[in-house]
Amino acid sequence: MKLKELLERVEVIETNMDAETEIRDITNDSTKVKDGDLYICLKGLKADGNDFINELEDKACGYVTERKPREGIKYVLVKDARAAFSIICQNYFGKPANGMKFVAVIGTNGKTSTSHMINGILNYAGFKTGLLGTLGHFIVGEKVGESLTTPDPYEFNKLLNQMRCRGVDVVVSEVSAHAIALKKLYGIKSDVAILTNITQDHLDFFENFEKYAETKASYFTPEYTKLAIVNVDDKEGRKIAQNAKVTTVTYGTSEPSDVFALDIFPDMDGTKFVVNLFDDILDIKSPFYGMFNVYNLMAAMTAAKALGVSSEVITAAVRRLKPVDGRFNILKNNKGFIIIDYAHTPDGLENLLTTARTLTKARLITVFGCGGDRDASKRKIMGMTASKLSDMVILTSDNPRFEDPEKIIADIESGVSGVDCRSFVNRYDAITYAMNEMQEGDTVVIAGKGAENYIEIKGKKIPYSDTEAVLRRGARK
Repeated sequence: MKLKELLERVEVIETNMDAETEIRDITNDSTKVKDGDLYICLKGLKADGNDFINELEDKACGYVTERKPREGIKYVLVKDARAAFSIICQNYFGKPANGMKFVAVIGTNGKTSTSHMINGILNYAGFKTGLLGTLGHFIVGEKVGESLTTPDPYEFNKLLNQMRCRGVDVVVSEVSAHAIALKKLYGIKSDVAILTNITQDHLDFFENFEKYAETKASYFTPEYTKLAIVNVDDKEGRKIAQNAKVTTVTYGTSEPSDVFALDIFPDMDGTKFVVNLFDDILDIKSPFYGMFNVYNLMAAMTAAKALGVSSEVITAAVRRLKPVDGRFNILKNNKGFIIIDYAHTPDGLENLLTTARTLTKARLITVFGCGGDRDASKRKIMGMTASKLSDMVILTSDNPRFEDPEKIIADIESGVSGVDCRSFVNRYDAITYAMNEMQEGDTVVIAGKGAENYIEIKGKKIPYSDTEAVLRRGARK
């Protein structure tokens, strides 16, 4: 592709490259640069792509940079390299988002469940869908890979191009706060953007909650979306709805909203409730547990309605939705329930344990840890949450990465009080202990990893699954 085609819509300050230069490929990885590539110089937390220009010299045919290089180097000087990277990747793959509807799901908790619910409803309604997120990337139901929750621009647009080639009608994508901050989707405008909630997470990256919340809120602007669907029972959601400069639909149960649920009744098979969906009154029977899933379902149903799905089809589709891997998955043994869930934030853990309590006849035993090299401030809070809502707390490892797992456990334990607490660095040992402790009517909750199939220790991903660990201890699905 010619350079001039790649730079369409890019804010270029100056360049010494010929507009007719043929570009073989694009990369932001200095170890993968080949002859004829255009190298995008991005500044990250640990490295600055500009620092590799002298090392690479003429290996790349040119460099896209915010910092003018030394004389003799071919360059494109831009105002914002990350924004340029996103647009260049869109141009390289032929603007693949064009012609497909795009749904962005944003929030601290609930992104994965809500995305899969939307996907399931749309599939039932006859749409061909693409799905991008934490559990992997899917095209018309086929898993084609997995990477970051929101892939980097090159991979993201490559996947969109594959979806377009396979006739996808609607793309549903989880959009992380990191992706917004790093402008991974810059230049792509969603048809629908959903806010599930904003609670504490990722403060290792964003420094404080205010910056984190502002980053998520920044997506709900005319630059990024045409329609906002916002949970106004969430404090930050109310702020977004009040300040939004795009068409906004609100949902909730306690605050005045456009879409709302009432008469909510849990049972052993899920949850029943009534929803007012744009003045259509629907009796909903869902296979999902907990108030947090009522919110997720309201968001999914509102998005489906906005995309043209009838209320009758939505009602029927919700009844047929399947559990989402690693999200409140229930297994059983001869004593009680074992619940496996991805909850890894204070708010997520509180929602999980509150819901698990409704299924518990006797004691609630909670097994969890916190990830290393991530927001350490939430560890004590999660210890407090677990001890407040559990009868026994068992602390263990959860992707310690390059941190000492015993130090992480000690950080969590500093918040635990008034409850029997044990700790095991080995996660399998922790689960074994919990299940051995089970008595008639007890529930064991295993939180933090969900469907993850590894534990990350010192840069290595060691095969591991909470579900397999539980099944090996005699539980059944």
